[in-house]
Amino acid sequence: MAEVLTVELDLRWADTDQYGHVNNVSLVRLVEEARIRAIGLPDQPSGFGNPPPVLAALEPGTFTIVAGQRFEYRQELGYHGQRVLAELWFSQIGSRSVTLACRLLDLSRTVEFLVATVTIVIMDAAARRPRALTDTESAHLARYLGPAVDFR
Repeated sequence: MAEVLTVELDLRWADTDQYGHVNNVSLVRLVEEARIRAIGLPDQPSGFGNPPPVLAALEPGTFTIVAGQRFEYRQELGYHGQRVLAELWFSQIGSRSVTLACRLLDLSRTVEFLVATVTIVIMDAAARRPRALTDTESAHLARYLGPAVDFR
């Protein structure tokens, strides 16, 4: 498997619902936070520290739009003031879009709480239209290319 990006995320008491587990909407937000921390925003590469996030390698004048998301909940995530681990990689690199795969796990990587995919379209900021990835950009992203998520 190619390089996997990892992000540790803190759970908040506010993420729980009346049943004492992390609510499904909060899990979607955790995937969003992991995505932004791991791959960043191409139009704001300096805001994320060193090394720059994956999408900082895209040409200037690029931004991204989320075109679709799929989530599958595998195990209840109860709140105990703990952190969770997000593992992320690209499961597909197209000419104008990428699919990011994500797993949320406990820190020991023994319990998988959620799997998800996020389809991201590469956009030209001036034209406000999808644009093709360059060969250099595709080669950079390919370092993180791994298997597709196995949904049930």
